[in-house]
Formats: sequence, C-alpha cells, structure tokens
Amino acid sequence: MEENNFLKNIAQVMFGNAALLLSQVLTGFVLPKLMSVESFGNYRIFMLYGTYAGLLHFGFVDGILFKYGGKNIDDIKREEISKYYSVFIVIEAITSMVIIAISVLFFSGSKYGFIFFAIGIYSFVLNVVTFFQYFSQAIMRFGLVSSASLIQAATISMIIISILISKLIGFSKGVNYRTYVVMYIGVYCVLLVFYTLGYKQSNQYNKISITSKYGTNGINEVFKVGLPITIAYQISNLTLNLDNQFVSMFFSARTFAKYSFAYNLISITVSVVLAVATVLFPYLNKLGKAAALKQYINNIDYILLFAYASLISYYPVRIIIQWLLPKYQESLVYFRILSPGVAITLCITVIVSNYYKVMDDNIRYLRNGCISLVITLILDTVVYFTFKDVIAMAFVSLVELAIWYTIEDVSFRIKYNIKNFSSYLYIGLMVVAFEVATGMQNVLLSFIIYVCLYIVVSLLVMRRSMKVLSQKLINIVRY
Repeated sequence: MEENNFLKNIAQVMFGNAALLLSQVLTGFVLPKLMSVESFGNYRIFMLYGTYAGLLHFGFVDGILFKYGGKNIDDIKREEISKYYSVFIVIEAITSMVIIAISVLFFSGSKYGFIFFAIGIYSFVLNVVTFFQYFSQAIMRFGLVSSASLIQAATISMIIISILISKLIGFSKGVNYRTYVVMYIGVYCVLLVFYTLGYKQSNQYNKISITSKYGTNGINEVFKVGLPITIAYQISNLTLNLDNQFVSMFFSARTFAKYSFAYNLISITVSVVLAVATVLFPYLNKLGKAAALKQYINNIDYILLFAYASLISYYPVRIIIQWLLPKYQESLVYFRILSPGVAITLCITVIVSNYYKVMDDNIRYLRNGCISLVITLILDTVVYFTFKDVIAMAFVSLVELAIWYTIEDVSFRIKYNIKNFSSYLYIGLMVVAFEVATGMQNVLLSFIIYVCLYIVVSLLVMRRSMKVLSQKLINIVRY
C-alpha cells in the first residue's frame, strides 16, 4: 500500500511537471524565436544567476523540509510553523533590499544593473514560494504542489503565446529580455498568491500565517540542519553550471546564448523525472534508514533506465531545431555532447542527495561536493586556457559529472556497505552508445541504432532491475 501511495504521489507530481514540460517546450523553442540572439543570451544570464537565488534562503526551507518530512499535518503546531514563516519573511525582505541596493549603487545603467535588481525581487518571491512548496512536500500535500506546477505552466504558456500572436499579427516585433524577465517574476507572484490562499482556505491546512510572536526557539535548529543541505545543493548547482559560467564570462553573448540554449533543451528532458525528487525524501524519511538503504541500488537503476530512455527525445528535438530555429543549429553540437550527463545528474540530485539527507549525513555530502567543485574548477580552467573552445568545455563537463557522481556515490556505498557497482558499467556503455549513435548523419538509422543499443545494454546489465520494475508496474496497474 505504501509503495502504491509513493507511485501515486509521483504520478501526481509528474502530471504537474508534464504541464511544466509543455511550457518549457514553448520557452525553449518559441522564446528564442521571439528574441534576438543577444537578448536571449541576456535572459539566460538572468536565469544563470537566478539559479543561485536559492542560496539566499540560507538553508531555512531545507531545514523546514527536514524537520517536517513525512509528518502528519495534525501533529504540527500552528504557532510554531507561523513563527518560522514570519521570521523567514523578514529575512528574505532584508536580503532582497540589500541586493537591490547593490544593483543601484554599483551596476546602475548597465545590463547587470537591471539583472541584479531583478534578482533582488526574484529571490524574495522565489524563496517564499519555495517555503510553501517544501512544507507541502514535507507533509506530502503533493496535490497542491502539482496544482502550483499547472498554474505556473499555464501562466508561462499564456505569456509566450500572447507574445507570439502579437508578433504574428504585426503588433510587435517580439520581446526583449527585460520585459520577459518582469513577466517571469510575475509568474512567481501568482504562485505566491496561490500558495497563500491554499493555506488560508482549508481548515485542515490553515496553519501558516504572519505573526508578531517571533521568538527564537527552534529557529537556530532549522538553520543548523538546513544550511549544510543548502550549501551542498548550491555547490552542486555551481558544479553543474560552472562551464556555463565560464562561457558567459569568457565568450561572446551570442556564443553563450547558443551554449545556454543547449542547457535549456536538457532541462526540458529532465523536468518530468524531477517529480521523483519531490516525492522521494519525505517517503524515504517516513520509511526509515534501514528500509531505505535496501532500496538504494534499485532506485539508482530505475533512474538510469528511465533517463537513458528519455534521451530518445534528442531526435525530435534535433529535427525541430533544424526546422524551426536554424540560427541555433550550432547548439545541437553542445546538446549532443551534454545529453548523456542527464542520467548522471539525475542520479546525484534525485537519489544520492536524498539518501544523504535521510541518513542525516549532510556534512559528508557537503564535503564531497566541495572536493568535486574544486576538481571542476581546475578542469574548466585548464581546458579553457588550453583550448579556448566551447566544444572542449562541453566534453569536460561530462567528465566532471562522472567524477562528481563517483565521489558522492562511492563515499556513500563505502560507509553503508552497499555493493554492486553495475550502474557504472551501464553508464559507461550508454554514454558510448549515445555518442556513437548520434554521431551518424542519417537520423533514422541513428535512432534505430540507439534504441537497439539501449535495449541490448539494459537487458545485459540491468536485467534484474528491469524485471523487478516491470513487476511493480504490473502490480500497480492491477491495484
């Protein structure tokens, strides 16, 4: 029954993420058509720095997720969670004003002045929305999270479609990055209103409100638990984006736009799978450490099987780009190189990181992340100054992901005595299979070869996990 609920929750969140996927398809394929390459590059710079805005909750929302993960809403005191929420609002407001002040004092008149001003506002709205989202995940209120994803997807889609129609009828020539960034922040304002109402209009969940009774009891505990998780997450984020950062700093805005566009395509590929991450931690936390450890190998295998199957999306994406966005055709080279890293990224962010949290071993995860970041920084620096080539940056990014995964995964396996390293063989074979297949000029032949290689390698290396997964899916359908 518990497993059925888990898969039901994943399906629920995945439905919301699927809607987000459709909006991301519009953002990924239509938005570049509505902007100049330079303007799209500036928008992607905002998005790049926006990924670091999550650090500005200073671990508080991660502490909330950890503190309440798997708990029943009836066991949570209204006064306690309202106190946490009120303190968090004050912290975020102060942080936002500091960023805005810095943008005005030091970057006024430049494009970075606007970008950091926007980041100041965005960080406040984003992090308060994240507070609601993480609390909803903790108490397993996944229906609310899914509904928020649907609203976000619908709002973004309406914005993109409206701009597209406006351009087609000749009312405008498209949109510049400043206008779209303002609209994008507006989407998160809508989400904030939605979550606020979602916790006001329900008797059972009406527990979060602004209160003047701040107090300090428990606040330090939330920060103490959450800060290492957040720092580790942001180090992971920096590790994932460091090549992007190098390209944004040392190459032209046009080159960065095309490289970043490839990353945008990859984010579309992984968005639905991230539903698992939303559900997994509270589920594992409720399950207990011993039972969770027994599922570690299977969970890694399931993610890998799904991720490498999802890379089939490379082929329709390739056709769409060549037909709809020929000026971004160069991005396909980067997309092809970077795509096999999707599976490795998902293993780290969806499985490994959640297991470290469940085992309350966040400091170890943080330490390993720091080691990986240093290695990534060294490799990116060496490759840039040696080759000064974007393709070389893309290749080394794939190597860096493999190193990061190995450090985090092996460390975890050694400590908790988890054997069976077949996942490494599978990753190696599938990376080679994808790069070899997609290197062919004939798209149909390439597609057939990749699908065949995926099936053969999966049956040879992952037969046990495929059998178990198939049986579970059959049981769910029967249930």
